[in-house]
Amino acid sequence: MGIVQPTTPAHEPAARIVTNIMHTFSVLSQFESGRLEILKFGGLVEDIVHCTELEFVPSAVDAALQTAANVSVSSELQNALLAAGFLWFVLPLLLQYDSTAEENETNESHGIGARVQIAKNLHAIHTAQALSKLCGLGGDGISSPSNLPAFNTLRALLTPRLADMLRNYPPKELLSNLNSNLESPEIIWNSSTRGELLKFVDEQRTSQGPDGSYDLTESQSFTYQALSKELNVGDVYLRVYNNQPDYEISDQEGFCISLLKFIAGLVQKWNSINSEENMMHEHDSVIDTSTENGEASDSANEGREDNLYEKGSKDETGVDCEVIMNLRSGLTSLQNLLTSNPGLAAFFASKERLTPLFECLALPVPPESNIPQICLSVLSLLTKHAPCLEAMVAERTSLILLFQILHCNPSCREGALAVLYSLASRPELAWAAAKHGGVVYILELILPLQEEIPMQQRAAAASLLGKLAGQPMHGPRVAITLARFLPDGLVSAIRDGPGEAVVSSLEQTTETPELVWTPAMAASLSAQLSTMAADLYQEQMKGRLVDWDVPEQASGQHVMKDEPQVGGIYVRLFLKDPKFPLRNPKRFLEGLLDQYVSSVAATHYEANAVDPELPLLLSAALVSLLRVHPALADHVGYLGYVPKLVAAMAYEGRRDTMASGQDTSRSQAEPIEHDNSDSVPETTVQTPQERVRLSCLRVLHQLASSTTCAEAMAATSAGTPQVVALLMKAIGWQGGSILALETLKRVVGAGNRARDALVAQGLKVGLVDVLLGILDWRAGGRQGLCNQMKWNESEASIGRVLAVEVLHAFATEGAHCSKVREILNASDVWSAYKDQKHDLFLPSNAQTSAAGVAGLIESSSSRLTYALTAAPSPQPALVRLPSSSPSPPSGPVNHASRRHS
Repeated sequence: MGIVQPTTPAHEPAARIVTNIMHTFSVLSQFESGRLEILKFGGLVEDIVHCTELEFVPSAVDAALQTAANVSVSSELQNALLAAGFLWFVLPLLLQYDSTAEENETNESHGIGARVQIAKNLHAIHTAQALSKLCGLGGDGISSPSNLPAFNTLRALLTPRLADMLRNYPPKELLSNLNSNLESPEIIWNSSTRGELLKFVDEQRTSQGPDGSYDLTESQSFTYQALSKELNVGDVYLRVYNNQPDYEISDQEGFCISLLKFIAGLVQKWNSINSEENMMHEHDSVIDTSTENGEASDSANEGREDNLYEKGSKDETGVDCEVIMNLRSGLTSLQNLLTSNPGLAAFFASKERLTPLFECLALPVPPESNIPQICLSVLSLLTKHAPCLEAMVAERTSLILLFQILHCNPSCREGALAVLYSLASRPELAWAAAKHGGVVYILELILPLQEEIPMQQRAAAASLLGKLAGQPMHGPRVAITLARFLPDGLVSAIRDGPGEAVVSSLEQTTETPELVWTPAMAASLSAQLSTMAADLYQEQMKGRLVDWDVPEQASGQHVMKDEPQVGGIYVRLFLKDPKFPLRNPKRFLEGLLDQYVSSVAATHYEANAVDPELPLLLSAALVSLLRVHPALADHVGYLGYVPKLVAAMAYEGRRDTMASGQDTSRSQAEPIEHDNSDSVPETTVQTPQERVRLSCLRVLHQLASSTTCAEAMAATSAGTPQVVALLMKAIGWQGGSILALETLKRVVGAGNRARDALVAQGLKVGLVDVLLGILDWRAGGRQGLCNQMKWNESEASIGRVLAVEVLHAFATEGAHCSKVREILNASDVWSAYKDQKHDLFLPSNAQTSAAGVAGLIESSSSRLTYALTAAPSPQPALVRLPSSSPSPPSGPVNHASRRHS
């Protein structure tokens, strides 16, 4: 072998002999026994390697490469080839491939000329196959042991992606890449890298050990100068990948994990740099303090220290820039990877893997780096994966950090809002918003003090608040916190959305029963939110997890002074417009009932501790609400407020305002002394207690239209007042007569299943006799009762009509109808009234109005219109009985005949 040199021509006898010997070895090496014999003969492996450099004997080179490939199935022979420098002699052959050369299929031997390139191409193919087996990468079905030193060396020399192409790839694809100029995210290969490789190979050929063997240790750490400025993570060049984000990475999962480790390492490095800088600043401050205390310093030394400090600052600045640039490239690549492969988000479904990303948000980096923005984009992509959502909300400090970004980093608000909105369905975020001040940061964004915030961001913040307030578990806590700052009407608007409508409402002047809002109130609240957010941020920056809660009187600007508000509704504004479409009338009803019962009780026991006008205002609102929404009356019955209202009225009704009726005989009441004067009685001023009991009566009067409430009024128990007795007493109250009579008419209506109990109560207290006394027109009868009630002309006629209707209702078929009819049939007064049509004396819409007769009488906005005009006769019947008449008329006038006269 030593006779044949690389310059020996192929036609020399020695070259031919060597060629034949190599062909023989190429066949023998296919057998296990032949490989064992080759291993025994010292120097034979070196001869095989030596034959690969016979440039002018291509046939011998082919045979040597085939022999090397065959013996690579043995790990001992692999190591022997590597020690003999096989890599350094065959790697140049890979770079001689030309894909444009046409192969000659003739049987002519290889020679110089047109067929030389074909021979080189064949050498390159055999070299690729031999290297593949040498590394244990397989190829032709014959397995070979793995050889990590060889593979790691090739990864360093050929770059990772090209080295991986030795595994299950056609050799021509690898060879074409090695002899081309490429720039892709996984391969950067050009003439510079080829030149550096050949130079390094030549150096390795001459760097044999003392025993003549070669060592691969140095070659495994080889790096290309041409690629020194390229950032390679997970065998991917980030600069190229960020320019070609649609490129499909061969090992996406491995690249993703490598990127995450790379980012975590940079974050740790950046934190260590900042820690050193902080220590340096603290040291400088100590030195400055010492200098101020009188310690002298040498000016020359001071100048030298300043120069050293400036040099250190410049070096650190360079390191800082490199870290920032690399971190930005890594995050951008991660963003591109997750965009093209959303399924990779599953790798981040743990708190440990998300921590580096959230740490990036807190890094003190220059604004122009855009690192927080890119990081928020990555987190937004991860929120589309449900396990990632759970991992994000598991760490409360991360959620607080997202809220803080809204306050301190304007350029990142849009991204933070997007991430927070994706997390808003989780109870953990709603809790953090209410418990750790997130609501304040969001409200500060919706109501900015001076900063110009885009409408889109303000609307997004309002939508985020609405989603948080609607979260099933902790959303009510968010809504309660919002109610400390905003009127209930705005809180409802935020909950209902959309965000654009909320922002528009905040910028307008509004005065409705549900909302009173002005620009002055908005400006005042903005200033308060700005101060509160700044103080909260300073506390949180101290590193403590602050349990924040808004003060009880955090924002009183939105509460109108002296304006009662119930269930989010301003009561007086509601009374001005009762037909205003309320968002939640049932909630308003429940609030009115609760506060009304409480305020009435307060007037009973603490006369000076409550506004006496409050029960009247609440009762007016209750009546108006029930008139506009009649179906809500049933809800009052279900809530159990009817007995409470009856008891409240009964307490005030214990004052003896009706001296007749209850102590008289049921068969015939004794005459009551009364003033026979025709003059109008003087108006008496009602006491607060009298006004309160009338308010109770008005509420009961309105509720009596509901069958559910009417049946609830009939239900009595030991110690509770009976409603019929109470209403009978109310007939004698000033201003309550018509209300009481119509309430009686309603509660004993035909639809009430408990009407028999009510009739029994009426019989027990003598109500039938009292009503007959109201109807008695005779001078010796009970007309004094009418005068005692101080009715005017229209009220007197209406009162008699209602009394007749109540008696008719009592006489309707039932358990006690016979007893009632017996009393009525024995009365001359009833015989005069029972067959007449009395509704002609009622207002024309009394039968259809939800307010009833009493409501129409109380109305001061319109004059009453009666179905029957006043008669010209000087003796009007059922209107007012002249007390000066010497003898009573024989009976009431038949109004039906008068109508036709």
